[in-house]
Formats: sequence, C-alpha cells, structure tokens
Amino acid sequence: MDLPRTPLVSIITVVRNGAATIASTLDSVRAQRQAVVEHLIIDGASTDGTLDIIKTNKHEQLRWISEPDQGIYDAMNKGISLARGEWLLFLGADDVLVDPDVLADIFSKRDLTSYDLVCGTSSYQNGRVCVPRLDWHTLVFNTIHHQAAFYRRSLFNNFRYRLDIPVVADYELNFLIYRQHRPVLFLDRQIAMGGCYGVSHTSSQLSGQFDSYRIRGRHINVMLNAFLLVAGLVDFFIARLMGRASRHKRL
Repeated sequence: MDLPRTPLVSIITVVRNGAATIASTLDSVRAQRQAVVEHLIIDGASTDGTLDIIKTNKHEQLRWISEPDQGIYDAMNKGISLARGEWLLFLGADDVLVDPDVLADIFSKRDLTSYDLVCGTSSYQNGRVCVPRLDWHTLVFNTIHHQAAFYRRSLFNNFRYRLDIPVVADYELNFLIYRQHRPVLFLDRQIAMGGCYGVSHTSSQLSGQFDSYRIRGRHINVMLNAFLLVAGLVDFFIARLMGRASRHKRL
C-alpha cells in the first residue's frame, strides 16, 4: 500500500535579538533532505543584527516578518496564522534540528493521517534529555517540549496561545490534547537540541505553577484545579530539596 504524499511542514521560529544563535537554526532547517518544508521567522523588531543574518540566509522555503509584538506567544500566534503546512513545529531561535533526516524520517516513512500530535525526544546543551509523555502528569505540569512536537494544523482552527501567560502558555494545548484523548504518536527519535538560555530556562518555575493553575481554570472545576496546584507545588519543592542535597553531596 502506498503511503500518503509527504505533507508540508511549517517550522515556526520566533526571535528577538537572536543573532548569536539563529544562523544555526536556519542552517538546520535548510539542510533537511527529502522533506517538504517552509520556515517562518517571526521577528520581534530585533536590533542586534538578527535581520541581517536572516536576509543573508534567504532561500525559497524561508519567509519572515519583523515587527513589534506582545511577547513570545503573540509571535507564535502570528506564525500559526501565516503557516501553510499540515503540521506545525515551533523551533526556538537557539534550537536546531539534530540531523538532516529528521523530517524525512518522520513524514516520508509512515502514515500519520490518524494522529493530531507526533512527538520525539529533545535534548539540551547541558546534557538534559527530555522524553515526552501525556498521562496524569500532564494534569499537573507541561510534559511536551514544543521543539520536538509536530502539531496538526487543524488543532489551531479554534485555538491560539494566551498572551496573559508569559512563559507556559503552550501548556494549555497539550493539556487539552490529553483531556480530549486526541491521538498522539510518540517516537523513539531525537528531533531537536536546544540551548540553555531560553525563557523557559531562565524564568521562575514557581510562578509557572501558578500560571498553569490559571490555564487549567478555564477547563476544570475549582476543587480539582486547587488539588493539582498543591500537587505541582509539592513536586516543585521536593525537586528543589533533592537538587540542593545532590549539590551538597557532590561538594
């Protein structure tokens, strides 16, 4: 049986003043072999030479805009509106696709018509490996890392990321996918490598717990949401204590 045609994948990169890293991101997308891809750069009026790098690396699959925005998720929403692809991947300006065959391996070798989300693993330059999951943990905190998650375009027909949640707004869609039992495919395949200085690394994980509480508040009852907030806070403080103990032991 023949596989369906290879679909168009829209890779969305939001950036502001990312001159130090964005060339590697651009190169990793342009290097993809046997893939149907467009790369959308949503620049938030950079002033550090980012635009010069984008223009220097211009190619047929690259489209970009540069204008002031209201933050990361406003820029991601702009990218969603501009995307033409059947699948969307949000690749940060300090992330790279790990090898030139990532897209071909995923979209040219299997039938994905029955799935709404396709996830692989990702890693960071500090050695941390992120393995995605959608289970009861997703009720408490985000368990999908966007640089290794391909979302079907139709998921965004009636959804956009909230602008009042500065860092963890991408949790909402993953939470809904889990709650609605959407079909998801998990692959034992690394998709991306990320830097260690993005907003998700430098922001407060404690404030993220309260923002997750605000996100869930739209979708579940108050008592359950309060319980999940407590569970998230307990997990946060246990992780902090264990981290401190580990550092003390190494010393």
